[in-house]
Amino acid sequence: MTPLLKIDDLAVDFISRGQVTRVVDGVSFTVNAGEAVGLVGESGSGKSLTSLAVLRLIPVPPGHIARGRIELDGVDLLQLPIDQMPEIRGRKISMIFQEPMSSLNPVMTVGDQVGEAILLHQRMSREERRARVVQLLKMVGIPDAEARLRAYPHQFSGGMRQRVMIAMALACEPRLLIADEPTTALDVTIQAQVLGVMNTIRQETGTAILLISHDLSVIAEVCDRIVVMYAGRVVETGPVAAIFDAPAHPYTDGLLRSIVRAGHEARRLYQIPGSVPPAGTIKAGCPFEPRCARKVSRCAVEMPPMFDHGSGHGAACWVTAPANASDGEVR
Repeated sequence: MTPLLKIDDLAVDFISRGQVTRVVDGVSFTVNAGEAVGLVGESGSGKSLTSLAVLRLIPVPPGHIARGRIELDGVDLLQLPIDQMPEIRGRKISMIFQEPMSSLNPVMTVGDQVGEAILLHQRMSREERRARVVQLLKMVGIPDAEARLRAYPHQFSGGMRQRVMIAMALACEPRLLIADEPTTALDVTIQAQVLGVMNTIRQETGTAILLISHDLSVIAEVCDRIVVMYAGRVVETGPVAAIFDAPAHPYTDGLLRSIVRAGHEARRLYQIPGSVPPAGTIKAGCPFEPRCARKVSRCAVEMPPMFDHGSGHGAACWVTAPANASDGEVR
């Protein structure tokens, strides 16, 4: 299968006071048409910067895409003239940002904001555009959609504002929807509703989803595959079931152990010791080595390749590498 999105050896640098700091280093993964892929990791892992690179929204300066390819339907977006990217954004790739209240315009009605993308990318009469906006609001589960066209963002709850953001992202029927922590500020009940909307949209429209989160339990609700990032690098990737059943990287194992599980006896919540190292401070070896309880001497001096664990499951770890494994291309 030819991937819808293929990211190959992506590296992103930031320059400050003449010093170059690498914040994303050698990231590679794919998203197939109609597939949902979860990009997971703690804050500072490089997840959001990777998604911004896909849309070429890295601020220049101080940011700079140092190398790599980002292909959409076989076309390298990094080779397109920057003035052609507005045709890609919204039309072929849309993005839902983390905090809807800061992403929505407080002085524009919800109807006008959802309709704006349609106005930019599609030829419709005013009546057709209005009907399409109503259809989108109904699709994402906003009650009394026609009457709420004239409402402003502050008149919606947090969950309803996030639904408006999803409606805006779907306005032009994009091939790929990038959702950056779309449920972080929502309570558990509303979070489940928003994830349900995303699942329904994917089933009904065939839109592929790249879901970015620090929470593996959220990823499990929506995604087919998981890409785990740490300190700007991919450390594990594979089908959701394979990673939940047998994580092959100690970092992924730590994230899974940190999940609160309903029905389990009360216990102290597991916490991975330490924190993600600041960008530019990793000199050699595996970036997770200082926090890893299973490390060996090799981990401190040599970065492990992505070892193939079978069935599309790969992990960059010396300790868990199969005895007869050679590094392979697992994306």
